[in-house]
This record gives sequence, structure tokens and C-alpha cells, in this order.
Amino acid sequence: MSKAGTLSLAVFAAFALGGLALFFLVQPWLLGAAAFLLMGMIGSVAASRVFGRLATPEEKRQDLEDRVRSGDL
Repeated sequence: MSKAGTLSLAVFAAFALGGLALFFLVQPWLLGAAAFLLMGMIGSVAASRVFGRLATPEEKRQDLEDRVRSGDL
């Protein structure tokens, strides 16, 4: 995995852990679930931006090819 991919994964994992902590720490479970989902969305956007800034054009092209070829999503 490239440096950009690794840092992107680390950013998303940090936001996911923060969201999980909020889920368990916020008292009304509905607010905790909303905070968990919000942190997941923010983490996904932040990870995408980190990858976009750090990845070389070749890495971006390979990532796009992988996404197109694996149409399971």
C-alpha cells in the first residue's frame, strides 16, 4: 500500500474510533448513533481528501481502475 493509501486509512480509522467512543459515551443512544454516523461521514471525506492530496497521478489512476473493475460496490 502506498504512503497516501496508508495515511488515508489511518485518518479514517482515527475518525472511526472517535465515532465509536462517542457512540458509547453519549448518553441517549440515538444521539450516540447519530454522532457515530456523522463521524463516519466526516472521516470518509477527510480520508478521501488526504488520498487526493498525497497520491501521485499514477496512484490515482490505479485506484480509479480498481474501482471500475470491481463493480461489486
